[in-house]
Amino acid sequence: MKKIIVVLALLVSIGKLYAQQDVQFTHYMYNTLAVNPAYAGSRGMLNASLLGRQQWVGMEGAPSSKTFFVHSPIASENMGLGFSVVSDKVGPIRQTGLVANYSYTLKINENGHKLAMGISGSVNQLNANLSALKVNDQTDPAFQNTQKTAPNFGAGLYYHTDKWYTGVSSPKLLQTAIESNNKTNISQMVRHYYFLAGYVITLSDKFKLKPATMIKVTKNAPLTVDISAEVFHQDKLSAGLMYRLNDSMGALIGYNFTNTFKAGLSYDYTLTKLTNYNSGTMEIFLSYDFQFKDQHRISSPRYF
Repeated sequence: MKKIIVVLALLVSIGKLYAQQDVQFTHYMYNTLAVNPAYAGSRGMLNASLLGRQQWVGMEGAPSSKTFFVHSPIASENMGLGFSVVSDKVGPIRQTGLVANYSYTLKINENGHKLAMGISGSVNQLNANLSALKVNDQTDPAFQNTQKTAPNFGAGLYYHTDKWYTGVSSPKLLQTAIESNNKTNISQMVRHYYFLAGYVITLSDKFKLKPATMIKVTKNAPLTVDISAEVFHQDKLSAGLMYRLNDSMGALIGYNFTNTFKAGLSYDYTLTKLTNYNSGTMEIFLSYDFQFKDQHRISSPRYF
């Protein structure tokens, strides 16, 4: 029965290859550049971040995702540049993406309100080694290998202040056709639309609360809604809870070792029937802001 469940889970993941294709992270609030190019340079300094996610721990062939990105403001902080690498593996299917981001920021008023407009260019390589699966008929065209390298582009808006942010974006606007090596099983990439928002609430001199959400809309896939809330103690230790609609719930913990270096961990508990066949999902997050001599010294950690 366990093997049957694993196979079914992989087939569901393969189906999502043509519906919900973007990598999903619990630390989405610290991975904004992956879904919105307008975020590039918004932290006011050069930032490098790394996220790693192992989904459904203990289940063979379960999704494994990694992303690394850097971004920084340029030209008196009116413009920003970013670059990211994304790797996602689900059973015999592997996707690797290279993304370049550009943003331009308008100062809305003297209270620190800013509107950033961004565009991105990407190259995504898909390698689906479906012939590696054990099937009764190895010549079945539905299980033939698929290799595809396709360019794409995206766009987004990001409105932010020192205490809150909101944004809308679509990182892949082109719906490129996908087909197996023998020209069968034709499908295509689909657009993903994102809405993000977050707010930092000062509760006292020692505590702050940061609720955040990310909503993803994709054709032929269920609506994805992530909701989280983190509490910060003296701008050092953070702890929070998250909920993903009809999918999972979990906990996050983070620590600001300095005003420029932050690390975090998360654990998701699966709410679907797959919970009987895995030990949950683990994720790690690392972020570092590079402080240069000609920049103003950071007096407190950045929250987004």
